[in-house]
Amino acid sequence: MSARPEVRVNQLGYLPDRPMRATLISSAELPVPFTVRDIAGATMFVGESQPWPVRPEPSSGLSVHLLDFTGLAARGTGFWISAGDQRSHPFAVADGLYSSLCGNALRVLYLLRSGMPLADDITPGYGRPAGHVGRPPNRGDIEVPAWTGPDADRLYPDWRGEGSFDVSGGWYDAGDYGKYVTSGAIALWQLMSTLGWLRTIGRTELAAAMDDECRWQLDWLLRMQVPPGFQYAGMAFHRVHGTEWSPLPGWAHEDPTRRVLHRPSTTATLHLAAVAAQGARLFGPTDRSYANHLLRTAREAYEAAQRHPRLLAPDDNCRFGGGAYPDEDPTDDFYWAATELWLTTKEESYRAAVLSSTHHHRDVVDPGGFDFDRVAAVAVLDLARSGQELPDYDRVREMLRAAADQLLDIQRRQPWGQPYAPDTGWVWGSNGRLLNNLVVLATAHTVEGDPDYANAVTVGMDYLLGRNALGQSYITGYGTDFTRHQRTRQFAQDRDPAFPPPPAGAICGGPNSRPSPDFPYDRRLIGLPPQCCYLDEPTSEVTNDICIRWNAPLITITTYLTATET
Repeated sequence: MSARPEVRVNQLGYLPDRPMRATLISSAELPVPFTVRDIAGATMFVGESQPWPVRPEPSSGLSVHLLDFTGLAARGTGFWISAGDQRSHPFAVADGLYSSLCGNALRVLYLLRSGMPLADDITPGYGRPAGHVGRPPNRGDIEVPAWTGPDADRLYPDWRGEGSFDVSGGWYDAGDYGKYVTSGAIALWQLMSTLGWLRTIGRTELAAAMDDECRWQLDWLLRMQVPPGFQYAGMAFHRVHGTEWSPLPGWAHEDPTRRVLHRPSTTATLHLAAVAAQGARLFGPTDRSYANHLLRTAREAYEAAQRHPRLLAPDDNCRFGGGAYPDEDPTDDFYWAATELWLTTKEESYRAAVLSSTHHHRDVVDPGGFDFDRVAAVAVLDLARSGQELPDYDRVREMLRAAADQLLDIQRRQPWGQPYAPDTGWVWGSNGRLLNNLVVLATAHTVEGDPDYANAVTVGMDYLLGRNALGQSYITGYGTDFTRHQRTRQFAQDRDPAFPPPPAGAICGGPNSRPSPDFPYDRRLIGLPPQCCYLDEPTSEVTNDICIRWNAPLITITTYLTATET
């Protein structure tokens, strides 16, 4: 591949009347003249760069300049920037830039459906039989046993693994074929929140496919609840996957591993309670019977978690065919579940649980980004949207504003435009954390109406679409130079030409500067600046995997940008 241009732009493009910025890699100490030209080479905008005062810039290790061409009035495609002898990738300035990406990002979840065949005429190039429905050699998810044996006994000495259960459906979590309640629930929360917002603003044309995906994942989560008569009844199994990692590459319907259910956990149970309650609120106006079933499930799960408040998922170092998704502190999960139950029922017991939680009385929206194991921020976002009946609602809104303002400040101190810059290193899934910070900003905009928050969301997308230290778009199919070699089992054309390539609209985990003891970390990345700790290679699980809880906020943000651009 040829050298990447040193003028880094959002390779998809820029929305009219929003900020338009690029980053120039240059050691020049004085401003550098730059020109924005149209597809025919005509001059559309002339300006001077702003040398970044910190050299080198810490997250990239590069000396850079900021280019601001927000005054560009022209519209169209094929624009490019020249600065000295450097020329950027082409980009557009137009409305509707994110509508295609929004649809394809949602389609990725459809392609990750478990237990359903994909027809090639509906998903060209991605047709396949249903995965994990019990047709040999695949053992399926129709009748999965609770895990027993020496390894299970060591991990779960208090558990009698009894019975077999139908846990079919749902989405595969990532590049493997595991399905995990805590990761799957927060991804579903993103999608249901987006669907609810679209209904509120009357954009039903964007909502139909989301409705189907939400139900698909909700129905699987309902099946993960332990039925009456079994130990830990009412709780949720933490995860389902093979007792060893499935072959890579490998089709879901050919996965030969023995699937088992891991012991229920408090956190999984509370995540089930939270999204089931949210689902009851969302689907109540259109399907009362379904909503009632969801609310019963949510109540039962919350009560079961109260009976077992510290049944934690042990960290098994991912030695048994799937991710552990551990979480040592379930208090934020109780806060989230109580929040969703109160917002749905308005019952005093749940309201009291919200108001008495320690998480309700301190700043919990971490600029490092929320995730499956830090969900107090999720509760705050939903309370800010819909908690007007709380006695301290004004303080909740102030908490949201303070968090959004902090992200604005972080973003202003980055020459790349990303509202994410942790001092402790960039983590696995940094792109997902960054997107969750954009969700905070988008929520602040919808609640407060401040255009600075909306502008910050658009600038944050610049980073993901090529305005970054590597000059690469992290979303397949979008931009001139985008990630092409993501690590997955079923989108594995790099390893075997019989498989399809990663689909358009899939975002990779992104730079990861914190080696993990549980997964191989490429030595080529050690010691590099955080933004440079990424490899577009099918073997780089810690930087180039895909995951539903990264694609879900991508759906949220691209939907938000599509719905608010005019």
